[in-house]
Amino acid sequence: MQYDILLKKPKLTIIIFTIITVLISSQALNVIISSDIELYMPSGESTVETLNNIRAEWPVDSILIYISADNITNVSTLKEINAMEEALNPEEGDGDDVIYTASIASFLRDTNKIFPVIGGDKIPDSQCDVDLLLKLIPDEMKSKFVTPDNKNAIIIVTTKKDVDANDLLGNKIYPLLETTVETKMTATGTITMYKETVDWIMGRIYSVMLLSALLLVLTILAFHKRMKAVIIALTPIIYAIGLTFGTMGMMPDMEFAPTVIAVIPLLAALGIAYSLHMINHFAEEVEKHPPQEAVKRIIPTTGKAVLLSAITTIVGFASLLSSTMPPIKNMGLAFLVGVLYSFIATMVMVPPMLIIAKYRGRSVEGWRSFSKLTRYKKHILLLFIVLTMLSAAALPSVSTKTSIWEMMPRKMDSSVAMTDYSQKFGGGQTEVFEISTAKDGILEPSLLRQMEAMEEAINVGVENASAYSVVDAIKRLNFGTIPATKEDVKTLVEKRLPEKYKKMMLNDDYSKTLVYVDMPVMSTKDTGKAIDGVEQILDQYRNKPGVANENITQLVGLGSITVSVNGMLMEQQFRFTFISLLLVFACLVLVFRSFKYAAITFLPILLILVWEPGALVLAHIPLNVATVMVSSIAIGAGIDFSVHITERVRDELKDKQKTALEAVKTAITTKSPSLIEATVALIAGGIPIVLMEYEMITQFIVLVLIMLVFACVASLLGLAALYSIRNGKWLESWGR
Repeated sequence: MQYDILLKKPKLTIIIFTIITVLISSQALNVIISSDIELYMPSGESTVETLNNIRAEWPVDSILIYISADNITNVSTLKEINAMEEALNPEEGDGDDVIYTASIASFLRDTNKIFPVIGGDKIPDSQCDVDLLLKLIPDEMKSKFVTPDNKNAIIIVTTKKDVDANDLLGNKIYPLLETTVETKMTATGTITMYKETVDWIMGRIYSVMLLSALLLVLTILAFHKRMKAVIIALTPIIYAIGLTFGTMGMMPDMEFAPTVIAVIPLLAALGIAYSLHMINHFAEEVEKHPPQEAVKRIIPTTGKAVLLSAITTIVGFASLLSSTMPPIKNMGLAFLVGVLYSFIATMVMVPPMLIIAKYRGRSVEGWRSFSKLTRYKKHILLLFIVLTMLSAAALPSVSTKTSIWEMMPRKMDSSVAMTDYSQKFGGGQTEVFEISTAKDGILEPSLLRQMEAMEEAINVGVENASAYSVVDAIKRLNFGTIPATKEDVKTLVEKRLPEKYKKMMLNDDYSKTLVYVDMPVMSTKDTGKAIDGVEQILDQYRNKPGVANENITQLVGLGSITVSVNGMLMEQQFRFTFISLLLVFACLVLVFRSFKYAAITFLPILLILVWEPGALVLAHIPLNVATVMVSSIAIGAGIDFSVHITERVRDELKDKQKTALEAVKTAITTKSPSLIEATVALIAGGIPIVLMEYEMITQFIVLVLIMLVFACVASLLGLAALYSIRNGKWLESWGR
């Protein structure tokens, strides 16, 4: 027998497997976690391709520094803001990570430079001069950098596309922000929030894991009253988690979403279930046989059931590999690898540990009352009908939203600053579109007038959208009008337009310009409405006679990507669910070699999927880029409950001295402890995730917990009722 070598030298087996685990686990620190929503988009998505084309030519990636002060327009305050910009970017275009900075201070300084009366490349010392220069800055631009009450402002730190956020923020920006006297400055923006989200997770994950481990220990102790059971049950989990993250760290150029930490409680649930099934069955057999013989007897039965449940779980998670969103595909791979390691760790570690520990467990006598479930078939059916009807009624109320802001912890300093910025500036989601034409074509007065009309249509006709472009600066420098000739425009641009405007909005040969559209932080639904409104206006100008030589790209940015992701969620959900169901059922047919047993085992999984809308509404959880995976997880992990009960029923039916009903009752009695213990342990181990104060992760874990509780209830009650119909005699007709 293949297990003989493991059982003859149990200590050596544990030592060798421990060495292997340590070597692989040491790579866990190399796991790359990113919360960048762009990673969720497939590479062929037009929104992403357009944005990347723009990013290749224009500096649109930025860090925002949110400023609070008594009066931003005071000379001393403006000088401090200007000093911050000079420290962040001493020489524009010097090749470092910062391409340029922009603020009300730098716009004022640039404006001052082109007026010889008070001119100079500096912030004036006179408050009167400052107030005069501020009037020369277009209101459309000014409103993007300072609030009307002059209490808040921003510095835009425009960076290279592939900037090292950890280095730039940690070694440059954060230290500088601590030196301010006149103002309070906070770094925010998506780049900052991505970095701080990962820091937020890593800063809390260890304490959360320790608390989860403590609750798992207390849960197993409460059921088993023996520390030996705790050690035997938890050791394979620790090994499986280490092996999983170590393997993930060895995967080259693979980035995982923050939700990958959900692998930990899920593996804990599966690992405990696998271990407890082995432990509890061993406790039965060791009362009648020597330890090594007891192990040999549980391997072909419970060991086989664990193998079957691992296979079906892996197959269920395999559906996530079909996702066109890379992080979801990577998440599926992490789950798949984790389940495989959970099975291996359980089968390698538990048998030797049972022998070394000379384990003796408690009897299942206390669980025999669960066999009475077979008497309540009608009550169970009624309960399931009521739950199904309530869930069906909740379906229209399921929310589908994927806001970038809800993908990040809301209590982070950068999140708080972003919320405040959005409320006061009406920004937070900056979209752009590019207009391209022939050389010097952007300087054509006719095109500038069309851009002016386009901006006005957006600002007046689209709620929650505010557009601005180089037209605003040109008009302000020309007394509120667009120059009459192309030559006049070119002269004004080259002699009087500040460099800041040129870098933001014009390319070198004036053949392209970038138009910015600001939107506040708002729901995905409202963002979608605003983007659709802008696109309708852009379509009118694309199809307008006389603009055939111009090309206007689609509106792109964080908001448009978020809306695109949201639009893909439901389609992905149906795909994952369908593929999971198909693969799991095919797997059940193959492993049981019986279509009938596969169908019965499969029914509880269909039930929990029907109950999922009710769970979403009950827990006030939206369908988003994290929770979209839950159906596949519920199918993959939930099938374990059904597989173990069915496999035990089939084993008991082999005893010809038992009636079919007695076989069903024995299966329910012996499997109830492991299933209920695993479910309670899962809840206990998952609850501490709330302490991470990360809403998206919390929603994901809570929904997984609810769905696996549903799986336990549906499998235990449902199969007890189904298998006991007609006292189980119909099972005998299938053959023992």
